[in-house]
Amino acid sequence: MDRRTFVQKSLAGMMGFSGWELSCRSGLDAAGFAEPGLSTSLAKPRPISVAEFAGRKTIGVAVAEVNDYVFGGYRGDFHSPPHADGNPCKAYIVSWEALPFRFVFSHEASYCPWFEFPSGAASCYQFFEGNDGWAELFNNWGRKEKNSFVDVLESGPKRVWLRWTYFGVQMGSGEPAYRATEDFWAHPNGLILRRQSYESLIPHEHKGYAREPIEMIGMCPVGKLWFDVLRTDPSSGASHALAVLDPFSQKRYDLYWESAPEPQHIWKASPRRSGANWKSLDDSPGVALIVPMQEGSPFCIFGDASGFRHDFTRIKEHSFRDTGGWGWVSKSWDHWPIGWLNSQAHEVNADSLENYPNHFSPAGMDLWDLPDEESARRVFYSLIGVAGENLEKVRTIARKWLDRGERAIASSWSIADLPTIFEASKPIKNRPRA
Repeated sequence: MDRRTFVQKSLAGMMGFSGWELSCRSGLDAAGFAEPGLSTSLAKPRPISVAEFAGRKTIGVAVAEVNDYVFGGYRGDFHSPPHADGNPCKAYIVSWEALPFRFVFSHEASYCPWFEFPSGAASCYQFFEGNDGWAELFNNWGRKEKNSFVDVLESGPKRVWLRWTYFGVQMGSGEPAYRATEDFWAHPNGLILRRQSYESLIPHEHKGYAREPIEMIGMCPVGKLWFDVLRTDPSSGASHALAVLDPFSQKRYDLYWESAPEPQHIWKASPRRSGANWKSLDDSPGVALIVPMQEGSPFCIFGDASGFRHDFTRIKEHSFRDTGGWGWVSKSWDHWPIGWLNSQAHEVNADSLENYPNHFSPAGMDLWDLPDEESARRVFYSLIGVAGENLEKVRTIARKWLDRGERAIASSWSIADLPTIFEASKPIKNRPRA
């Protein structure tokens, strides 16, 4: 029995269902809250094309499996390995009735999901990355269906529920170090509740644990870099790479990048910042991380009440090292989301830029103050979505959600009554590439 079969049968058994019958039965979610029931059957609808999907009218929120999805204008081959096995173009796409973005789980990208805009730009939140990078997903083994897969448990229109199961695997040998489960509940308001947990498969060994569950990752189509997709600060012309808001005060931190390319580092930038002291945000019982992009502002909200207690959760931005970050600034990589080589880090260059999409990361967080054994089997929640230009709306819903407390947040319906905060705006045209 392979890993996927084992997990699916275990899910059926835990819920008290016989065999594969996860059908239309009332039950409780993991937090003990009443659920209206799962999808009528695990018998999957046939996959459709992206063109068919685009022609469908979405009511509320919906999800479909497609068989020809390709991110970011990539036009190369999909020979496996290094690309995903089976059909690398397999994907699950979540769409909303009146919102222009979508949420995508792509097999070629190890099913690590992202919000995608009409231009092809996107934003991802990563996954449980293994200690010291010994095991993760952005490699040949992580692109195998047996190591990373998605199940649709509710398909809309009142709510979509997807479960992503993955094994952190070693890049060379494929040895699994841990098993993670992530649930995503997408509501018609454009918001998604994310629940994360994992357990070690190599207990008592440092390499068997994962303590970096969230990273803010901007994604660029083929031929584009970060300054093509980030919003431009109208007063300075710099790209607005990050905004960090404290839901419990008026504190705010903003990060800007000014393009300063070099022949061997076409992605290079000079950073500047403004606003609150970073430690005051790191010590807050809640935070909102936002990447302001031209077509919308993807955000992630978490805090004490959602399992990320500030006594062991460290937020970090990667331009200024005094925040605890890596000092990458605008460094960009292209080994993912198109898996064209078995590498967990390949910097984009002038040649690869014309062939592959790339990504960058202005900020992230870690649980390094939490001992390995204590990080496993905990349950963590975050609220993700896309805002418009008015980032204060993110602060407002962050406070409202976190104020509900641990028990309420653990309900998959805890975000259902929050308002839609996305507002379309005319993008500010960025300066020509230097």
